[in-house]
Amino acid sequence: MPTNLVATITKVLTPELLSRIASGLGLDRAAIEKAVPASVPALLAAFASLVAKPGGPAKLGDAVAQQQPGILTSIANVVGASGQKELIDTGLSRLSSLLGARTVSALTSAVGNYAGLGEGGSKGLMGLLGPLVMGVLGQQQRANGLDASGLAQLLESQKDNIARALPSGFANYLSGTGILDHITGPMVKDRTGPEPDYPSSQWSWALPMLGILAIGALAWYLLGSGPTQTAATLPPAKVETSTQTPGRVTFIVTEGGTKDWIGRAVYSSDNKKIGEILDISRAPDNRVVDVDVDTGTFLGVGATRYRVTSDQIQEVKPDGLVLTLKESEVMSMPKAAEKPKE
Repeated sequence: MPTNLVATITKVLTPELLSRIASGLGLDRAAIEKAVPASVPALLAAFASLVAKPGGPAKLGDAVAQQQPGILTSIANVVGASGQKELIDTGLSRLSSLLGARTVSALTSAVGNYAGLGEGGSKGLMGLLGPLVMGVLGQQQRANGLDASGLAQLLESQKDNIARALPSGFANYLSGTGILDHITGPMVKDRTGPEPDYPSSQWSWALPMLGILAIGALAWYLLGSGPTQTAATLPPAKVETSTQTPGRVTFIVTEGGTKDWIGRAVYSSDNKKIGEILDISRAPDNRVVDVDVDTGTFLGVGATRYRVTSDQIQEVKPDGLVLTLKESEVMSMPKAAEKPKE
């Protein structure tokens, strides 16, 4: 399975750890839950920008190589304990040395303004997440035997994942900082591009007329044709979702698009993230029959696989799936066995 750094890091940040971070920093849990999904891809984008500069790969490679193999466990143990302040100060110092004080200031300011953390809370969060993100990079470096160039290539391969992971509207807070200059995904471009040119007043009469024509065309179409299926294409996979009954969809994925859905988030009907897509089973007509969901909590350790059927999918979104089931209903389902290799 291709590496998705955002998903890998998100698995480390379990609900329990987020609660401890919020408590340790004296912040609201809801604010932390909003800040973390913005901070992780933003930090990865900053590292991707760094390795695109002369000498950047060597600089990041050296910093990541200095991370201790057990740093992720150490971070989890220190959060909320007496060593938390030292960890935050060290993390901010290393980030500033690596990315530059101006970039770190831009990151903390963007996250603070977006999630309402305030300057102190945002700095504390960045001081914790910086070492954690570098710890995951170090783990990938050791597991795959990557040198500085290989690590840079890994980040280069993550551009689309990083772009998709940026929450809607957050990219605007990073506009002009240069952090997203090397993240070329279409979602980033859409969020940070210039405002559209609106028609001048001399053409204002055309808008009501166009509206009337559009309503008339729609009425003619609905009255003059039979039932149809509505289709939506979700980048980058070729996907169609056709509404069959209220609250249910037919999830269609082409064979070549299956890999693009692996690692995307799965949410319960009560708006809880329960895991990521691990595997997809398709019928000959490309309809998705069932989806395996991975609820691993620590880099896959202790992962639990659940299998949801197509009639349990309520909505298909660009960043993942929404189920008809509540979180408690999913967790009470029997665990699914790994599918045999074809």
